[in-house]
Amino acid sequence: MNRIQREINEVRNGRLQVEETPTYCLRVTRQVVEAANDWKGGEFFDHIDFWMYRTAENLRRAPAVPWARSVENAFIQQHMVVPVSQARAGDLVFSCVPADQGHIGVLGEGDDGRLWVLENATVRRGQHLRGALNWVPLTQWSGLTTVGRLPDAWVFDPEPKKQVVLPQAAPAPVLQNVPGTKVLIPDGKGGWQNVAGQRLELPVSGTLVINNSLDPEAVWLDIRGAQ
Repeated sequence: MNRIQREINEVRNGRLQVEETPTYCLRVTRQVVEAANDWKGGEFFDHIDFWMYRTAENLRRAPAVPWARSVENAFIQQHMVVPVSQARAGDLVFSCVPADQGHIGVLGEGDDGRLWVLENATVRRGQHLRGALNWVPLTQWSGLTTVGRLPDAWVFDPEPKKQVVLPQAAPAPVLQNVPGTKVLIPDGKGGWQNVAGQRLELPVSGTLVINNSLDPEAVWLDIRGAQ
């Protein structure tokens, strides 16, 4: 399950409350990703190691306030980007408008099966959800510069572990007296006695010899010289 998609659906349905005041595009994206991963507020910035990649303009004008342009720079410098043709639900998209602070949205799949962008913006486009929130087809999202790829572990639920079914050991064969099988011993009268299926205990030269005549290997038993 795509957890980012799930949280986008929650925003669209009004069950997940995110920032609706205009100009807080980065906050909305952060809130969606953090909700998908049960992170605390602001933890998203620590996970992407954002601070060292702030742009010079961001550092000069608002060093303690992250800008979308600086987050985009972090994704680029850490090689966390993919071509637009490979974009998928759960990716982040960046725009060059406005040029200094930048703009960011999060990708999800629309009801039509295409990629749409959840954004906080000052303009109304696509489907207006409420406040400053828009749900916009990616093809209508202007100024696209970068597609940021979050690690799979932040986007998808882990696959359930496959249960390993060990083969069952074959049951031990039950030794049966096969019809017609004979286990013969001398009967002491010059003939033979069939003792198939019997347990024999025979004294031989002072030693007790025990033979299980159920053993299929025991076919003939001829004890000579017994006292």
